[in-house]
Amino acid sequence: MSKTNQKEMSHYLRIALIILVPVAAILLFCSIFVFSIKSVTLSGVPEEGYTLVRYTDHVEETLSAKVERGNSLASSKISWKSSDPEVAEVSEDGVVTGKNPGTVVITAKAKGNPFAKAQVKVTVIQKALSMQIAFPEEIPSNEYYHLLHTGDQLSFETLPDPLNGLVENITYTSSNPEIVTVTEDGVIEAHKGGISEITVTWVGPYTEEGQEEILGDFLVNVCRSTDHDKLADHEIQWYEESCLIAHALGNAGEYTYTNTLDALEESISEGFRTLEVDLSLTSDGEVVCRHTWYSDDFDVSYDGTVPDLATFEKEKYFGKLTPLTGRKLLEVWSGHPELYFVTDVKQDENTNLYEVMEKLVALAREMGQEKLLDHLIVQLYNIPDYDKINAIYPVKHWLFTTYQLPETPGAEIEAAEYSNQMGFGAFTVPARSMSNDYFIDLADANHLDLFVHVLDTREQVYKAANRGIYGFYTDFLNPGDPEELLQK
Repeated sequence: MSKTNQKEMSHYLRIALIILVPVAAILLFCSIFVFSIKSVTLSGVPEEGYTLVRYTDHVEETLSAKVERGNSLASSKISWKSSDPEVAEVSEDGVVTGKNPGTVVITAKAKGNPFAKAQVKVTVIQKALSMQIAFPEEIPSNEYYHLLHTGDQLSFETLPDPLNGLVENITYTSSNPEIVTVTEDGVIEAHKGGISEITVTWVGPYTEEGQEEILGDFLVNVCRSTDHDKLADHEIQWYEESCLIAHALGNAGEYTYTNTLDALEESISEGFRTLEVDLSLTSDGEVVCRHTWYSDDFDVSYDGTVPDLATFEKEKYFGKLTPLTGRKLLEVWSGHPELYFVTDVKQDENTNLYEVMEKLVALAREMGQEKLLDHLIVQLYNIPDYDKINAIYPVKHWLFTTYQLPETPGAEIEAAEYSNQMGFGAFTVPARSMSNDYFIDLADANHLDLFVHVLDTREQVYKAANRGIYGFYTDFLNPGDPEELLQK
């Protein structure tokens, strides 16, 4: 190699050394900086991270971190950072405070070396301090039941306090799973007609060990299927507003079948919304409230005969009960326009349904109370009467009753099918007809809610309801305490 080449080579080597030595120094420094400090150590941190359970406005956890020994290139001081301070924030001392439900990553870094760090996942859970439960608002109810139809599915609404509290430890129990079931998530499904009581319990953070808090008892009546798919999609009908009917205006103390002012006022005070009233005509053709003239014995001079209006008004039943005229009925009704009245007319040589309706309508018009007739429910005894009565007044509500049907084959079937065809929605039969499920099946097949008359004990109502019978005429029961009414 020539001296010239040697000089050039030496020159290039010097240049290379000038370049490589600093690079090597930098690389050496970096390797020491990065690799000799392996990490920041967090003390006592579970592998899965921390869960902060928040009961009140304050919940925290203190984290401890340190830089590994033997590494003088990094400061022993630690800086802290949260990936989402809205969920959990961390102080400069490593104190983590849970603020809202969620998950964050807390990072501890050694000051002076961004590669020296450690991370931990922190999950914040907000516990509910109290819990309320509500039946879905779109489902209608009356004084006894929340009303469902076969096939309905809906969910309970849970209302924790605070609102972002965890919904857990709630148990739903149906007393009659054949009728209604409830999933562990609170989804209700109606299977067939009848009554079930849904009990909802909860174990909260302050519930005594081994105990449960009852959030609510909900009486559910699965009605017969109707032409509308969902109850929320239609106007509530009279039979859905009320499933208990005061028979003959209800009892007046110990007395029944009186149809008196005393009975009417007592039933109103007890909370009845639907009342059955017997209507008759006096000998001078005035409408009065009377079951029959010939079989009742109310200790008045005209028992067994038909009096005129003046005589009817003058005497009191049993010396103390005030007879009720059609005029007085409308007068009381005008003060309670929310009430419904079911007519019952015992037709005989003195009284017929058409004449009673004509006179009642005329009386309502005379008194300026025709609007009340929108809440009149006419008991229908045979199909031809429908057109005849509608010619007198366009009645909005009808209830076919079987007790005056002729004893001919198929009469009940024809009445039920007609009720379905005309959209009556309900059907009523005497209690004596309920020895088997014939009328229950007939009502079900024709999408009708079935009423029976007359039931006067809780045991009778409970048994009837659990057979799938929807409503009841009664002399003595009242709407005041549905839970008590439906006890065995």
